[in-house]
Amino acid sequence: MASVNNTRISFSSTTSDQARRARKRQPSVLNGIGSSYEDRNSDFLCPICFDIIEEAHMTPCGHTFCYKCITTGLEYSNRCPKCNFVVEKKEQIYPNFLLNELITKYKQKLADKKLKMQTHNQAVSELHELIAQEADNMDLNDVYNMLEILSQKKQQLEADCKAAQAQILKEFLQQVRKHKQEQMDQLTSELNFIDEDLRSVEADVKEPERSWLAGMDSSSSELQAVPVEQSAMQDGFNGSKHGAKPQWLQSTLAARRKRVHLHFDDLEQCYLSARTKNLTSTSSDGLREFTENLSKFTRYSSMRPLATLNYATDLLNGTSIVSSIEFDKDNEFFAIAGVTKKIKVFEYGTVIQDIVDIHYPVNEMMCNSKISCISWSSYHKGMLASSDYEGTVTIWDAFTGQKVKMFQEHEKRCWSVDFNKVDTKLIASGSDDAKVKLWSIASDHSITSLEAKANVCCVKFNPESRFHLALGSADHCVHYYDLRSTKQPLGVFKGHKKAVSYVKFLNTTELVSASTDSQLKLWNINNPHCLRSFKGHLNEKNFVGLATDGDYVACGSENNALYIYYKGLSKQVLTFRFDVVRNILVSL
Repeated sequence: MASVNNTRISFSSTTSDQARRARKRQPSVLNGIGSSYEDRNSDFLCPICFDIIEEAHMTPCGHTFCYKCITTGLEYSNRCPKCNFVVEKKEQIYPNFLLNELITKYKQKLADKKLKMQTHNQAVSELHELIAQEADNMDLNDVYNMLEILSQKKQQLEADCKAAQAQILKEFLQQVRKHKQEQMDQLTSELNFIDEDLRSVEADVKEPERSWLAGMDSSSSELQAVPVEQSAMQDGFNGSKHGAKPQWLQSTLAARRKRVHLHFDDLEQCYLSARTKNLTSTSSDGLREFTENLSKFTRYSSMRPLATLNYATDLLNGTSIVSSIEFDKDNEFFAIAGVTKKIKVFEYGTVIQDIVDIHYPVNEMMCNSKISCISWSSYHKGMLASSDYEGTVTIWDAFTGQKVKMFQEHEKRCWSVDFNKVDTKLIASGSDDAKVKLWSIASDHSITSLEAKANVCCVKFNPESRFHLALGSADHCVHYYDLRSTKQPLGVFKGHKKAVSYVKFLNTTELVSASTDSQLKLWNINNPHCLRSFKGHLNEKNFVGLATDGDYVACGSENNALYIYYKGLSKQVLTFRFDVVRNILVSL
């Protein structure tokens, strides 16, 4: 019985294999014909019949088909077979005269090629027939003559083939040599400015030593008055004999060398790009730029927490997510807000000076919904704006805890709010309703609305402009607008693979964006291409925060860590991992 079943299985599989082999495979229209037995240009193939187009006609959406194919197709469906565009009637299709002319020339070319091949094949076949017919009448001398002619032809063909191969090899080697010569020229150029920079740096290193020796000479009379025993004691007890470097400087250099070694490849690329970018200007510009980058990169070696705040007042409450932390204009107060619907305002100096780790807010404000974002006014000391999950934008007096104004025009959750630093009455907000609304403190309603094509996740004003705004949205792009003309953005920065969750300006021309694709990207508003991508942190689901001081960029990570990047390097310069806080219910 088992053998019968196996036979059935093998028979059915054989039958299905034969059916699959017998089934005609359609050629790929996009990548050309799969088999090479006939020469066809895939640009001239009809997407319906997969043959060369006859009487090319075009639909309103721009796709071209055979007239017979498209008219037959429209009888069954009033949509374009390529893109599903609605074609209401047959009169909407019209001839593609240019393509018809190109196809006619292409067919003529194919016919000429086919005729040439047929002529050649016919001549060869006639020669074969002649030899076969006259074989009986040929003597040995005739055969030798024919062999000599064929041998000469063979040698000629072999020589032509070798010459063609040699020519191809020659051109290949020339291209390889050209490529390597370009690499050598680039390396020579790089070595030249490296040597130039090295001489400049060595001169700078010797300069402090000369000034130190000059100072030593000026006080030589005082040194001569010191007894020999006392001088020897000075050298042996915390002294720097013969100009030896102090211990703290040695340890600092060791730590910085280690950091440079860990990020050597990234630093090398940063140096070369800075120097090659400034080759046309003075030689010191690129070196000065890299020196600044290297100094800022190696300046800090670690982080430490100053204080720990508990956002949730109820220790049994497991949902205490903080959505936003923002400092006021003078960095004296900061506010935290999140899913508990509360905004808590703390005084920074008091928090970091408290001995005990229990901190109480200066003020606390209660909202009607979960809070997504907060923003301080850059002019009014206590003015604070918040956005929430109901789409409401609220203006607060942070010191009295009173609501100053409420805006309720967003139809869905409002993700972001931001004060303009130039026009301090102007506020922007972005929402899931794919709209950015501009508000004024002096008005009860929005003063304008910007229509985006996808959910708006973040908005940010240019810090030195009243009219320029950047927004990140769910279409994976950062859009940069001039609010005086909102029909088209000034720039669209593409590169992220998922929604853009944060946008922050480093300065007037540079901005950094964060996305749930675990990347930060640096942009220049005058360049559509990404300047640098920052990778290392983990961010695939949540909004983990983003902050910058103009040089350093900080962001959270879903592995419970804080990552610090320097804008000149792609890898993180510092990482701080937080202790995992266990839920009190688990400990009980």
